[in-house]
Amino acid sequence: MQEAAAFRIADRRHTAFAGEFSAPSDIPAGCRAHAVLLGHYTEDQAVAFLRDKSVHGDAMERLLKDRARAQSRIGTLPPFAPAAAALPIEDAAARAEIDQIMSRPDCKAAFPEGRWAAELVDIAQLVAVYPSLDLRYAESLGGAGLDPSNPLSAIRLCFNPKHSSPFHVSLDQAQKSVSVVGLHPALEVVSLRCSQPPEDGPMLVTFMVAARPNLVVVLRYRGRLLLCGGYHRVYCLLRAGFAQVPCVVQDAPGFGYIARYGKAFFQEPLLMAQRPPLFADFADPELAIIAPLRATRKVTRIRPDEYLVAS
Repeated sequence: MQEAAAFRIADRRHTAFAGEFSAPSDIPAGCRAHAVLLGHYTEDQAVAFLRDKSVHGDAMERLLKDRARAQSRIGTLPPFAPAAAALPIEDAAARAEIDQIMSRPDCKAAFPEGRWAAELVDIAQLVAVYPSLDLRYAESLGGAGLDPSNPLSAIRLCFNPKHSSPFHVSLDQAQKSVSVVGLHPALEVVSLRCSQPPEDGPMLVTFMVAARPNLVVVLRYRGRLLLCGGYHRVYCLLRAGFAQVPCVVQDAPGFGYIARYGKAFFQEPLLMAQRPPLFADFADPELAIIAPLRATRKVTRIRPDEYLVAS
């Protein structure tokens, strides 16, 4: 009988978190502290990234010096050795929790049956697809209930498709539009319907704005495990002392498949390099450079355009 996969606990005495690496308190107003793997960028790429993210101007010179030091450090690190680091989750209670979540209509639509697996992945084997994460948001997750000795606490964090995020709705009567503004980057129109209840009556158009299921997602691509969703929750687990993360694992048919999980990702040559950016690099204060990036909001605006066309 195959032994059920169990969670391992990292020894925090040998991690960068032993010094409680966290967001500094002197971040300028209007900015948020992000940990950024700038050392994997060239100087030109780093400048382009920081400008695109509206980094606070006073920090640019310091960040580029930190990038150079991080790049030198990366050059001394041993090559990455991918390993078969994914195991099926077979614990009965954990499977029941996962099955309950994945049977929801929105989850079934996003993750069709037979195209994913619930597995435990070594965090040390995860390649970081995206270069940054919001430290304060990551530190707000998990709470006191996250316990490395209780595997279900990680399941409930990583397989929780909905995370509360405040949003504001405003109506513009002059433009006949509605705008939904929130912090959640995945907020979007997920449903649009049209109906006409009474015959020859007014047309009723309805829409739904929501965030798609937000799970911890790992893509298996060219022998590597790429973390594409759930960055902040994996960071939360790493801080709590977990060595593994329960997640949805999918096979990526091509590199373009990554784009559906977000923008501004590292390109394929870097992700396939001898020493790619690893998620564990976010636990290293020398590699994860603290950058004050401008706070942004996601705006979803719906407006009917009226115009004439030739018949």
